[in-house]
Amino acid sequence: MQREQAALGDQRSSAALACVGLRPEGCLVFMCQDCHTVLGDSLGVCGEDERLGVVACLRVTEDVAVVESMLYAVNGVLKGCAYHPLHCRSCGITVGFNLYTAHKMYAALRGLFCLFKENVSCYLLKSKTVVPAHRLSFDLPSLQGRVEQLQARLVEMHARVEFLSLKLGQLPEVREKPGHEL
Repeated sequence: MQREQAALGDQRSSAALACVGLRPEGCLVFMCQDCHTVLGDSLGVCGEDERLGVVACLRVTEDVAVVESMLYAVNGVLKGCAYHPLHCRSCGITVGFNLYTAHKMYAALRGLFCLFKENVSCYLLKSKTVVPAHRLSFDLPSLQGRVEQLQARLVEMHARVEFLSLKLGQLPEVREKPGHEL
């Protein structure tokens, strides 16, 4: 039991690193829970929303059908949101949605392909195992903190460059003597 929990912990951290790079431990393929048709991969993952139980992806395979007709949620957590359902082309089950309009809480998911974790399995490339998506975490580190760090470093570098420019302006001008080169 502890070994299974440790393995699941490793899988959670691996899945969380899925979009960080092409590391084998973080690469996985999303498959339809019913027919195992490939729906996408970890390179398209940009996060998850635990309240909705979805993995948000930038792209999915052609085996995901985006229904043209738009639905409008009149109750539930998506109340007031318009969306296109996503279906598996092979078996027809609903595998997610693509938000068209959303209130502020879900605005970040607009235009992304949201796959229901309950309807998706994950094939982990490194371990060659299939795990239900709801057992994995796709919570990626926030870019906001990294952007703030980068901004602070840029401000610091700018201050250094200004300081060095002032120091250079204070140096006596070196005049070239005829016949001598610097």
